[in-house]
Amino acid sequence: MKPARGFTLLEVLVALAIFALVAASVLTASSRSLQTAARLEDKTLAMWIADNRLSELQLAETPPADGRAQGKLDYAGRHWEWLSLIESTSEPTMRRVTLWVALSGERGARGELKERAVLSLTGFLGAEP
Repeated sequence: MKPARGFTLLEVLVALAIFALVAASVLTASSRSLQTAARLEDKTLAMWIADNRLSELQLAETPPADGRAQGKLDYAGRHWEWLSLIESTSEPTMRRVTLWVALSGERGARGELKERAVLSLTGFLGAEP
């Protein structure tokens, strides 16, 4: 009679340890991937909001005056805040617009909107001389 061959307890424990390390690294990588995807989604939505706001300013019947404007809106099921700064440029017929967009109501969302903005967009408006 031949003795039964199998894995020893030590071999099983080593195999389980290797599997646990691989599983932990896969979970970490997938978690990082999900965070990146969520951040990209936020940036995409914020870019659409900023682009829409810039288009509204460009299509206004009367060019907006220099200064700041701020607003809130609901977009894609989330609450957003935007801030625009309109400044004159060295070219008298052009104005520079800088827009900042941030999620509102986030935990720990303190400070100026510029500081917590998901993105900022700079564009230009034609101004009447």
